[in-house]
Amino acid sequence: MDFEKPRIVVSKCIEFEPCRYNGLMIKSDIVKKLKDYADFLPVCPEVGMGLGVPRDPIRVVNSRGKLELFQPKTGKIFTDEMNEFSKSFLESISDVDGFILKNKSPSCGVKAINIYPSFEDSRPSKDGIGLFASKVSKYFPKLPLEDEGRLRNLIIRENFLTSIFTIASFRRTFSGGLNDLITFHTKNKLLLMSHSPYYLKIMGNTLANNDNKSFDNIKAEYQGLLFRSLAEDQNPSLNVNVMMHAMGYFSKEIKHDEKTLFLNTLNDYKDGRIPRLVCLKMLELWITRFENEYLAEQTFFKPYPPDLMQITFI
Repeated sequence: MDFEKPRIVVSKCIEFEPCRYNGLMIKSDIVKKLKDYADFLPVCPEVGMGLGVPRDPIRVVNSRGKLELFQPKTGKIFTDEMNEFSKSFLESISDVDGFILKNKSPSCGVKAINIYPSFEDSRPSKDGIGLFASKVSKYFPKLPLEDEGRLRNLIIRENFLTSIFTIASFRRTFSGGLNDLITFHTKNKLLLMSHSPYYLKIMGNTLANNDNKSFDNIKAEYQGLLFRSLAEDQNPSLNVNVMMHAMGYFSKEIKHDEKTLFLNTLNDYKDGRIPRLVCLKMLELWITRFENEYLAEQTFFKPYPPDLMQITFI
C-alpha cells in the first residue's frame, strides 16, 4: 500500500537538536521511526523568540487572569516575544498534517503543564497548555496535536498515526477530481466507520450530491466532515462492529470453529486483554485466502506503514 508522507511540525528538541533549556535532546522512538515515513518541520519556539541554549528555565504564570511567560532568575517576561514568534511561524506554514510537541513544556506542552498562580515561588496547578501549543490549537484547530509523552500510549498513538496518514492522503486527493474523492472515500470506508458511522453516512450523501453543488463546495464540505470524523477517536466497540462487518464477507466460507475463535478473540480485544492487531491479522488471513479485493484495499487494516505498528515503545 502506498502511503503519502505526512508533514509534521515537531519540537526541535525531540530527536533533532539538543536545544532544550538544559542543552539536551529528547529521545522518542516514535519520532525516530517516523523520520523514514514523514516530512518534519522542526521548531523550537524558545530559541526562535531569541533565547539561547542552554538558558534559564521559564514558566507560565497566571497574572490576574492573563497567562505570562516568566523567567524567574532574570525576572523577565517573554509573553509578547512568544506570541509574535508563534504568529509569524504558524502563518508561514501550510499543507501541515499534524503536530508533535514537547510534553510539560511551558511553550510546547499540550496538556497538564504547570501554571503558577503568581510570579513569586508558589505551588502550581497542572491544568495548563503551553503558549505556543495554545496558538497551534487556534491556528490549526482541526489537525492532530499530541506531545511525545502521550504518544507512548498505544491507543493515543494509533489514533494519531491513523489521523496524520489519512489527512496526508486526503491532501493528495484534494487536488484531484470527483472520481479521486470517491476512490478515497471507498478505500477509507471501514476506517471512517470505526470513527463515526454518523459522519460516514453524511459523507456518502455529500458525494452523492443530490443537491447539485459545485465540486469545490463538495470538497470543502467533505473535508470538514473528514476532520470531524477523525476527531472522534476509535473505540473498541466501534472497532468490533467494523471487524464483525468485515467477517461477514467470509461468513459462508469459513468454518464454524474459525468463526468461534474469531468471535472469542474479538471479546478478548474488547475486554482489553489483547491488542486490536491480533484481530486484524486474523481478518487479513481470510482476505488473502479468499482474495477479497475490496477489503484488501481498505485502509482500516493498514492505516499507516506496518513498520510503525508496534505494541509499545520503551
